Amino acid sequence: MKCFVSILFLLISLLSYSSTELNTLHYKFRIYLSDKGNTHYSVNNPSQFLTEKAIERKRVQNVEIDETDFPISNDYFALVEMAGGEIVSHSKWFNTFVVEVADSTKIDDIKSLSFVDSVKYVWKGTNNGYRESLRPRLQQLNQIEANSQPELNYEDTIYGYTHPQFKLHNADQMLNAGYRGKGIEIGVIDAGFTNFDVIPAFESVDLLGYSSFVPEGDMFASSDHGTKVLSTMAVSQPGQMIGSAPEASYWLLRSEDVVSEFPVEEDYWVRAVEYADSLGLDVINTSLGYNDFDDINLSYTHDDLTGGVSIMSLAADMAYDKGMIIVVSAGNEGNKPWQKSTPPGDAKNVIAVGAVGTDSIIALFSSHGEMADGRIKPDLVSVGKGTVTIGQFGVIGRTNGTSLSSPFLAGLIASLWSINPDLHREELIDIIFKSSDRNLSPDPVYGKGITDFSKAMNEVLKTVE
Repeated sequence: MKCFVSILFLLISLLSYSSTELNTLHYKFRIYLSDKGNTHYSVNNPSQFLTEKAIERKRVQNVEIDETDFPISNDYFALVEMAGGEIVSHSKWFNTFVVEVADSTKIDDIKSLSFVDSVKYVWKGTNNGYRESLRPRLQQLNQIEANSQPELNYEDTIYGYTHPQFKLHNADQMLNAGYRGKGIEIGVIDAGFTNFDVIPAFESVDLLGYSSFVPEGDMFASSDHGTKVLSTMAVSQPGQMIGSAPEASYWLLRSEDVVSEFPVEEDYWVRAVEYADSLGLDVINTSLGYNDFDDINLSYTHDDLTGGVSIMSLAADMAYDKGMIIVVSAGNEGNKPWQKSTPPGDAKNVIAVGAVGTDSIIALFSSHGEMADGRIKPDLVSVGKGTVTIGQFGVIGRTNGTSLSSPFLAGLIASLWSINPDLHREELIDIIFKSSDRNLSPDPVYGKGITDFSKAMNEVLKTVE
């Protein structure tokens, strides 16, 4: 009995200790560095820090490789961690670290380092592990797929339920001509891709790889938001559902922490888009946007919508400058007090996409309005009301949101670019805008409107030698 009591006391002590540790408040800070340190890299030898695909894409897009492409010195990583901070993210474009500390006063030791310019608080929370997520397994999927699909009207074509989405853009003509994104590499930066790895509908996807930039959680279990987003582009199920770029190649990148809402998620996104650049990807879709945070003192205001305040918006424009086309959801704030697009939708060189139905009428939730500097967002609109998607159960259904209009349009852009992959991105975007129905009279609700991809296809074909 004495032995049992001793063991029981020990177990209770351990559990008590663990509970205390798990509920300790942790903080994350963005550390701005004065420079990269001694990196010993050279623009004359870019293969040290970029893939051959990235180097080639920059050549084709007339992008100069410079010091922003250099990684941060390993010495700086070591010195910051010696000062008491665990580095959970970093950016070579902006020379930043994100460090996590259990004691907020430890940031003073890091601030005292000679190469640290400033710090910004970007997250706080308890280190209590990641929320357990439901992850239906293959056996369950098979049971669901054995049942009848939801009742969805569609025309008897290879496009199935998605036929009206393609007709809205006259895009079926482009895909029928064989332009389906082949040779274009797309990065999808999202919250997670629950069950992508087990859903049969995704077996045909040309997956190049995947990576998560969030320290916690499983990218194939944390959220099916990215699963639905990817399905609008990549699925190929003739007679039922066709994605807008079914022959493109894909990288899946996770940057959203679904447990909380803090600016640190922008840092994770910056890390993801830098990684996409280093791989040489051509198109990025992101259906993420931020304006309200759990700490309201960190939230954005309308005055911040200049493209130059949010680090995510700055990175989106940098990604364009590096040679990629960046397509983002405009936001679902149209019928909410905020109304306007959310960062990174305010960035100057992204294509921010609002939502319409297949009847071309704007969805009430679609964000709209001028940015702080007078620019109109969204830039374009696509189908985001009743968009055909596949979620975590592997079943075809419909989903609302600019989160779906953005990837469907991004896929069409990739398919258009596959006609002439050597076409400069600026010229391609110019063709897309000029092929849109409101190009000559854009407005704050529809932007430049709905792109006619048959017209755009004919213009791109003229550029082919």
